[in-house]
Amino acid sequence: MKRGIQYGLLSLLLTLSLQAQPSQEEIAIVIDLAGKQRMLTQKMSKEALLVAKGIEVKKNKEELHKTITLFDSTLQGLLKGDSQLHLPKTNDTKIVKQLQSVISLWSKLKPFIDRVAEGKSDRTALKAIEMGNTPLLQSMNSVVEMYEKKHTSQLTPQMANTINLAGRERMLVQKMTKELLLIAHQLESHLYMQSLQRGGKFFKHTLFELINRKEIQKDSQIKNEIDDIQKLWDEYQNAIANTELSPEGLLKFTKKEQKVMKEMTQKLIYVATKIDKKRYQNELKESANEFETILSGLINGSKELGIPKTKNSAILKELSKAQKLWDSYKKVIKTIDTSKKGLEEAMKLNMPLLTSMDNVVKLYKKESLSSVH
Repeated sequence: MKRGIQYGLLSLLLTLSLQAQPSQEEIAIVIDLAGKQRMLTQKMSKEALLVAKGIEVKKNKEELHKTITLFDSTLQGLLKGDSQLHLPKTNDTKIVKQLQSVISLWSKLKPFIDRVAEGKSDRTALKAIEMGNTPLLQSMNSVVEMYEKKHTSQLTPQMANTINLAGRERMLVQKMTKELLLIAHQLESHLYMQSLQRGGKFFKHTLFELINRKEIQKDSQIKNEIDDIQKLWDEYQNAIANTELSPEGLLKFTKKEQKVMKEMTQKLIYVATKIDKKRYQNELKESANEFETILSGLINGSKELGIPKTKNSAILKELSKAQKLWDSYKKVIKTIDTSKKGLEEAMKLNMPLLTSMDNVVKLYKKESLSSVH
């Protein structure tokens, strides 16, 4: 009798354990939609920057509202489950913790995204979006990698990795356009603007930060500006040391301070803005190279990326379409064309390329499911 009860309990536990395991189809959907969340972090940032730039404002505000809603609902669906999205509830404690980290970052960024969606594109909101979108992307990418690691053995060999990488292409399409727009907006570095706002006592620290950056050593024009700032700083220090503590002496020093600080501020803003531009240019080039590498791997196969060459004619046809779109799109991206014509061309090609890569992911999902049935 006792043994029968034990067998019964064991059978029940095994049944519950099996029920808790997501199906092959659910795993493919989870990896796909978690990967899509990465893309949405960049898509909403891109749309916010487009609104702020005055490009198709009505259309991009509408798209931004949709993107915010989709990101929100998918994030909650990954955590709690969502029958409409065919998402099972996440029970893995480590993934739940990482999803909660994403939710925390999103809760801080969302008010600023919402502000732009409502037509309030002030500098503070844009700065918050610039600073907040990448940590959100990185945190969401960690979720994707955790899902892939957890479920790789339940999909066909290399399929989880391929779906992930194909999905990453969707994100890179949006990230490249976002970076192009950040360059166009010329957003100053948060570090330097904070220091400038707090007054002269921070100039020395900021100057030290600037001098020790690698970019400075490679750009003679920026280096000359830094040398001028150093001279102005020395002049300011000398004025402090030699000021007479009389009304006349203090008045003279105040005028000198205002002149020096004004020149230093102008030069620091110029340098910080130029450094930021270089940083975004480098990030844009890296995104373009990564996109091109993965696209080539999907078409030709890649041992380095762990992508087998596909023989699926439908996938190859869609990848060929994506390649043609990319050939046109990369002319804008790789030349960093932020002119009106360049941005218009980027907007024209951005969504078709995203749609094409989204179709590639769907086709890989379909192939992975058919191979296990």
